[in-house]
Amino acid sequence: KKGDIMVAIPLSSTYDSAYHWINDQLQQMTGQACVRFDSSAIHDVAKLDSLRKAKIIFIGGGDQSRMMQLIEGSTVKKMIQEAYRNGATIGGTSAGAAIMSELMITGNQLLDTAYQSTFPVLRSENLELKEGLGLLDSVIVDMHFIARSRYNRLLSAVIEHPNYLCIGIDETTALIIHGDSATVAGESQVVTIATPDRIKKGKDRLIGASGLDVSIYLPGDKFRIKK
Repeated sequence: KKGDIMVAIPLSSTYDSAYHWINDQLQQMTGQACVRFDSSAIHDVAKLDSLRKAKIIFIGGGDQSRMMQLIEGSTVKKMIQEAYRNGATIGGTSAGAAIMSELMITGNQLLDTAYQSTFPVLRSENLELKEGLGLLDSVIVDMHFIARSRYNRLLSAVIEHPNYLCIGIDETTALIIHGDSATVAGESQVVTIATPDRIKKGKDRLIGASGLDVSIYLPGDKFRIKK
């Protein structure tokens, strides 16, 4: 509604263009401009108040780990969580999707530090997970999932964290979560991997499991998540 606050959080290094892209898209749909929340706003009382009162918060793509490092020791995470509890719609693309969970996938390998878009092997203690925004505490989210064949990353996550529902969201696709209901929207699929059984470790830290529950959801499909 008129007077409601929208906040855009750009995570890319070219934040001016990222902000303008987010702002232009949301302004076309709502007729209102976004408040830009970048690293200079972390301790800005007025910007923090806008974040807390926002009806829409959109987090762009870039580096989710860098955002969490920048806001460490600030009230930003608390403000976003408060907005969420008060009914704000919080969305994100790419890194902005991964950052939604409490246990956040970074995409980095710990054993082979050369960045690769997917993991070449399944090994224990290789996947780097860090603290995210904590809007979802029972899932781990990966992105660009099918287009970049990131199955090994998510398989590593679910084997090492078997109590979590691991979700891979493809490009041009969204997962809309309301309460404990998740709905797929867009043009491609969402993959979930859960409940591995008989987890074991082999030579050279190779990991194995059986009985995994793998589902592939199409646009319009719904499924439940634990809150």
